[in-house]
Amino acid sequence: MRAILAILGAIVGAVVGYVGAFVVIYPILVAIEGRDMNGGIAMGVAVTIGPLCAILTAIAFLFLVLKLVKPKVQPVAEPDPNEDPDEAYFRPPPGKGTGPDTQTLVAIGVVTALIIAGVVWLNG
Repeated sequence: MRAILAILGAIVGAVVGYVGAFVVIYPILVAIEGRDMNGGIAMGVAVTIGPLCAILTAIAFLFLVLKLVKPKVQPVAEPDPNEDPDEAYFRPPPGKGTGPDTQTLVAIGVVTALIIAGVVWLNG
């Protein structure tokens, strides 16, 4: 569930960033450059600044969701009473998992693939 929320958060972040580029940056550029009679400033925002803002906000929303939604608690295995005491040092401490959180890795991988696909599609 954490991975799905992170992916959806990144998609929402990309849309917010793209729309935010037009709401915030386009009026600033029009104020600097003057009237946009032939749509050149709007196209510049649409194909350069908008996608850049979309990528940045998608990454920001991804990590925001991953930070706010806590991962599931991993069950801790009971130590074996017949185990060699030296092997207890190789076991992770209680409450720590044996590896990385797979939902985080899946979410970051999918969002990275979506960003790369979007950039390739935009430049292709």
